[in-house]
Amino acid sequence: MAFPNGSPRHVQLESSAVRTLEADVARLERAAVQRLRCTNATLDRSAVAFGTFEQATLQRSAVGIAIAKSLACDEVHAGILISPVVRGDVHTWLDIRSAVALGFGMALGQAFLKSTRALAARRR
Repeated sequence: MAFPNGSPRHVQLESSAVRTLEADVARLERAAVQRLRCTNATLDRSAVAFGTFEQATLQRSAVGIAIAKSLACDEVHAGILISPVVRGDVHTWLDIRSAVALGFGMALGQAFLKSTRALAARRR
C-alpha cells in the first residue's frame, strides 16, 4: 500500500489482503499482509509473511518471520521468531534460543568430524 506522503500514522484493515504495509500503528483483523513494518501492531486472526515491529499483540494469528522488540501472543504460530521479549502462547519452528542451540550443535558436530578425520589421517 503506497501513500503519497510516506507512511500513514494509523491503519486499520479488516478482511483485506495487502502486499506491503508500513505504518506507525496498524490494526489487522482477518487480514493477510505479505510484508508488514510498523511501530505498534495488533493482529487478530490475521496472517503476515514477514513482519517487523517495535511492539505487537498477536491473537489467533500466523506469522512466517517476525522480528520485534516485544511481542504479546495468544494462540500464535510463527515460522521464525526473533524477539527478546515474548509473552503468551506462541508455537515457533525456530526462535532465538533454538537457533543458538542449533548453531552450537552444528559447531560441535563439525569440530568432532574434523578431529576424527585428523586422527584417521595420522593413523595412515
